[in-house]
Amino acid sequence: MSTTVLRPARPDAEQPEERPARSSSWFLLASVLLLLIGTGGLIHANTSDRGPGAPGTGAPSRTAPVPEPWGEDVLAAAELSGLPPQIVAAQLDVESRWDPRAVSPAGARGLAQFMPRTWARYGRGDPFDPRDAIRAQGRYLKDLRRMVGGLEPATAEEEIDLVLAAYNAGPTAVLRHGGIPPFAETRGYVTRIRELADTTYAGVCACG
Repeated sequence: MSTTVLRPARPDAEQPEERPARSSSWFLLASVLLLLIGTGGLIHANTSDRGPGAPGTGAPSRTAPVPEPWGEDVLAAAELSGLPPQIVAAQLDVESRWDPRAVSPAGARGLAQFMPRTWARYGRGDPFDPRDAIRAQGRYLKDLRRMVGGLEPATAEEEIDLVLAAYNAGPTAVLRHGGIPPFAETRGYVTRIRELADTTYAGVCACG
């Protein structure tokens, strides 16, 4: 009868590797900690340089959605003309859709769509320069308010409508008709500006 002798496995024989459970736990914990540290640093980097009103802080801009480079110019034009900044912003939207290079079939140019003769009186600089155009818009609106004041509008809202109509159809037409001329284009122009001022540009304000 033969006897089978079991020999111990050699130290270098291939065996399934068994890692202590504690080692796996520490590896997982270290990974989670590194992930948290990295996320915290990313959040800090994205928020530390933001001041009030900066994108992502939840503080709305007082001139949004006016294109950012021209927000303060719109407020200045509103102050000069005595009209609400929402109206001034909405008018520029209707006039040119904020395109500084816009040219109408009639020859009106720039952001505020000035005709050459009107620009020669109220413009300073280049009608295609947005800041020059908005400044001229403020001067022209101020003068139009003075012109239509002779019609003695009953309310501030009526005065605004007369000024807008004069910008579109010319002050002579407004004075001749004693109010908004019966032109479909002019009436639609005033209505569209009013709608945008009450919706899209309702948040534009001169508040601090």
